[in-house]
Order: sequence, then C-alpha cells, then structure tokens
Amino acid sequence: MNAPAAPKVSFVTVNRNQAAGLAKTLDSVRAQTFRDFEHVVIDGASTDGSVDEIRARADGLAHWVSEPDEGVYEAMNKGIRAARGEYVHFLNSGDWLADRCVLERVFGPAEPAVDLLYGNILRPAPEGGVREVRFPDELTMACFAIRQGICHQAIFYKRELFAVLGAYDETLRIMADWDFTLRAVVAGRSFRHLPFPVAFYDAGGLSAQDPERLAREKKIVLRRHLPAAVLRDYERLKFLEEECRRLRKNAREWETIRNRNIAFQLVQIAKWSAEKWRRRFRAWRGNE
Repeated sequence: MNAPAAPKVSFVTVNRNQAAGLAKTLDSVRAQTFRDFEHVVIDGASTDGSVDEIRARADGLAHWVSEPDEGVYEAMNKGIRAARGEYVHFLNSGDWLADRCVLERVFGPAEPAVDLLYGNILRPAPEGGVREVRFPDELTMACFAIRQGICHQAIFYKRELFAVLGAYDETLRIMADWDFTLRAVVAGRSFRHLPFPVAFYDAGGLSAQDPERLAREKKIVLRRHLPAAVLRDYERLKFLEEECRRLRKNAREWETIRNRNIAFQLVQIAKWSAEKWRRRFRAWRGNE
C-alpha cells in the first residue's frame, strides 16, 4: 500500500500552559485557504486547559502529544521528527499567521526552489498597535552579527536542512533557532525573501525575559561560526553600529524638540495676533 503523499508544509507548534495563545495559533493555521499542509503540536504536559484546546481541534492535526520535555528546543526537535512536509514552519503558541492567505501567497504562485523562504513579521509597536518588521533581501553575516537576524516565525525551512545541518542545539535555551539559521547561511544554502508579513510575533518570549542570557548565548554561537580574527572585527563593528544607532536616536529626539519649539512659537504668535485684533476691534467699537 502506497504511503500518502507528503504535504508541502508542516506547521510545528510547541506549547506549555498557554491555552489562550495556543487556541489563536491553531485557529490561524486552520483558516488557511491553501490546504496542502499538516499541523504538528507538541505540548509540554500543560495543566492549564491547553490539552482541551488541542483535543477540540484534533481533527485538523496530523500529530499531537502532551508530555514533559526539557524546554522549547527539545519540543521543536520532536516536531521536526514528526513532520513530513517539504517545508517546516515553527509557529509556537501565542503567535499566529498574518492572514488566511499567507500560504497561498508563499506557495501558490510558483514552485519555490530554495532552502529558506522568509517573509516579514508583525509585532506589537511600543506606541500601541502593530508594526511590520521588514527583513533584508540578502542574508549576510552582518544581518546576524550586527543585527538580530531573522526570527523563526518568518521562515519556512526545507525539512531536509535538519538532516544535513543537524537539529536545534538543546544546550541553548534562547538562541538555538538563531544558531540554526546562521548555520544555513554559513553553509551557503539558498534563500528568498518574500516582501510581505508571514506571521504575528508576540515578542514576549524567553529572549525578552532574559536579555543577559540572550547576549551570552549569542556570543557562544558567534564563536562557533566566526574565526577569532573575524570575531574581533565583529566586536568593533558592533560598537560602531551601536554608536550610529544612538546618534540617530539622538538626532530624532532633537528634531522632535525643535519641531515642538517651532509649534510652540507659532501658537504664541497666533495668540498674540488674536489678542492684537481683539484690541483693535474693541477700539473700533468704542469709536462708533
């Protein structure tokens, strides 16, 4: 008996005790108009009702399990082993696809022939609402060494990459996905940037909660992939990039202050003019 054909995409969702976010994630996948996909859910023995949310949608899942694990990357590796799709996308609980036509836009028009397909992401804006984070068209070392790289919510990975390059490094607690994407870039794997949002990224994960560990793990990963001489250049370039970023921020703040001062002066001139015309009008009325 022939095995069923592998789907184009495997979504992998890992979760632990985020029932509300998990429900939103699962529903955003179920709503996709492009139907050649499967969904794998790895739950870390949740006790908050997450399993009820999974069971309620089990008819749309290719595989799910709820059992203890040692962290998010062990769970993601379990998802990779269960996945059958040509591409794998990691959409963890609390994140969701940007709209119901995302897969149609990624895989509908033409057959992609690259190892990494990546789009942009949506995330909460500091001033409220949502902003789009646009990633560069070219993936270079500078994208990772100086900036923050590309978050996994934006990326569709060829599943075979994990067999060739290895799975996520479970000794890393925050940066294993960053490490894997960097491995793919160093190995010269092909990529294509899609100029539209793929997913909404909640931005409240481990990296936001523990920035000191993030910085330590980033340094560990860069030491693995960069020769010592290049790493020293990276440290210098990073310092210059941070200084440029600080100067740009200061320039924007000074521009805001200057514009506010101009606006204040205009308001004062308007008040003075209005008072001047009121006095003239009262004087004219008094002469009638």
